[in-house]
Amino acid sequence: MNQHRFVWHDLGTTDVEGAKRFYGEVFHWRFDGEPDYLHITAGDRMIGGIRPLGKDEHQPPSWLGYVLVDDVAATVATIEKQRGRVYVPTTVMENVGTFAVTADPTGGVFAPWRSARPEENKPDSGQAAVPATGTFCWDELMTTDPAAAGAFYAEVLGWKPHAVDMGGGMIYTLFQRPGTTGFDGNPVGAGGMMKSPPEVPHSYWLAYVAVESADRSSEQAAKLGATVMVPPTDIPNVGRFACWTDPQGAALGVLAAAPMK
Repeated sequence: MNQHRFVWHDLGTTDVEGAKRFYGEVFHWRFDGEPDYLHITAGDRMIGGIRPLGKDEHQPPSWLGYVLVDDVAATVATIEKQRGRVYVPTTVMENVGTFAVTADPTGGVFAPWRSARPEENKPDSGQAAVPATGTFCWDELMTTDPAAAGAFYAEVLGWKPHAVDMGGGMIYTLFQRPGTTGFDGNPVGAGGMMKSPPEVPHSYWLAYVAVESADRSSEQAAKLGATVMVPPTDIPNVGRFACWTDPQGAALGVLAAAPMK
């Protein structure tokens, strides 16, 4: 069973207190921890973290997704073999876990991860359950070269790209996890992929948070200083989504899933 899936997300930001106010109001997240890393809790689940960007980190505020792997060092070696990039080498955090920060050949950044707690590395059920409101529910790669990115993730993480015709000339690719089975009988998706639009000529992973209403959440986010980049839009048989940048400029999506039939 392919267990390579997104299990954690953290935000690197220039304004931790501002991020806490924004996300606390929009998603009702709670925060605790040390000044250099705050944990995010949604409901009764710890789902991610927030950290301040250092003065020597020349990058804009952004969310980083962590993918569970069997062996971080071995995954990093495969990433390098497949012409990916390594920004932070394999790093062990005692009693926490092992991670690296890497990118696919087109520039999409992600973090291979293995927890030091065995219970956090257990296989999931393989069933695509409805995500709880306020939790991360999907990750989507916007890439300048879907063919190259698809081949990379197939080799590195074992994901199988499955192209879906969305109509109007739009192709959306699902990253399926072989060995898993969803409610529809198909392999469970680890995420999705589509070609970057001409006005955004670079590659990046975009995380989505489950909400009750994409419209209400977007309206509230805008009032709190976010910029709505993609207004609430329907996806047939999936739900209604929107994409923002938070007040510090970090991109994030929201998804109100359609009722299950």
